[in-house]
Amino acid sequence: MSILLEFIPNFFIALAFDFILYITGACILRLASFGFLKYQLHSYSKFKEQKGKSHQGYFLPYLVGVLFYILIVISIAWFN
Repeated sequence: MSILLEFIPNFFIALAFDFILYITGACILRLASFGFLKYQLHSYSKFKEQKGKSHQGYFLPYLVGVLFYILIVISIAWFN
């Protein structure tokens, strides 16, 4: 039971990072495409509900969000 209790906070942290990465990626895709790609910008509760139902439509914004933050970390390391 104690092992299960250790994973519960990690699950919520992972879901929060998923939400941040998705929102970042969706905003970048919307800006880069000049508004032609319109990914939904859900609230956190709606995001959690929709992602539980289907993972379709979440991969590309999530990937762009991950790449954006990796690029920020690499550029900070490069210029320091």
